[in-house]
Amino acid sequence: MTFDEKITALKNRIEENLLPLVDSDYVLWDLPYHDNIGDILIWEGELNFLRGVNHKCLDFNSVDTYLFPPLAKNTIILLHGGGNFGDVWRRHQEFRLKVIRHYPDNRIIIFPQTVYYENRDMLQEDAKVMAGHDKLIICAREERSYEILKTHFRNEILLLPDMAFCIDRQKLGRWKKKQVDRDLFLKRMDKELKEDMPVPEGMEIRDWPSIERNLFVTDILRIILGINRRLERFGIHFLRNFFYVLADRYACKVFRPLFVRKGVLFLYPYRNIYTTRLHVMILSVLLCKKCCFIDNSYGK
Repeated sequence: MTFDEKITALKNRIEENLLPLVDSDYVLWDLPYHDNIGDILIWEGELNFLRGVNHKCLDFNSVDTYLFPPLAKNTIILLHGGGNFGDVWRRHQEFRLKVIRHYPDNRIIIFPQTVYYENRDMLQEDAKVMAGHDKLIICAREERSYEILKTHFRNEILLLPDMAFCIDRQKLGRWKKKQVDRDLFLKRMDKELKEDMPVPEGMEIRDWPSIERNLFVTDILRIILGINRRLERFGIHFLRNFFYVLADRYACKVFRPLFVRKGVLFLYPYRNIYTTRLHVMILSVLLCKKCCFIDNSYGK
């Protein structure tokens, strides 16, 4: 199977399963306003998928800019996919639980996630809360997560590819660069890295450029979000709401496109890519580049 055939098959699987479920106006929440290009690629794929939906996006936000607005019962709540379902990146899971409790009458779809719990009691507590919402659909992006969800959660569970496979590949081709005779070992620098990770000789060792050093575009977003937090602390709600909207618009119109472009320009020159980050592998596939994926610490 060629790159094109595989990508098309994965994208079609997502569309065949999810497009019929987004049959009304919707909101898209828990977006990644942080410096991980991989999460931004998921967001890009979600937006491209939603261009095929004949309904309006009524609201979008992150865990830093949500306001829990009143929603009509037929409004669908879409929650960003990724690898933070469980107790490792707890802030995002707590946000999902708040949404589930706050909107008991709305259909909620959690886009494809990796699921991992170190604490079994927490898994059971989360499953109990989610079981109380009879319109919740949870998507797993690989079989191990799917089995955890099918075993412990009583909601509707779907097994689907990562949403980054919905990215418009023609858009990625705009930033094509000449390939050089270099190999990349992309080694993640966070708590998901396996201990004693061997590194092949003669490779350039990097992480996402946005993680290796702060980017100006990220600093601006952090300043806006910092103002939000201070206004909220002092109860200045009319200004707080303005800066929430400003953060959302800046993240969508400036931050997201720049990070997608930076990820593509970063990977294009390399001949062979070895990576401990899932979305470096996915972006390599989208760019039709040879890639070897080395798993993270918990089977992502």
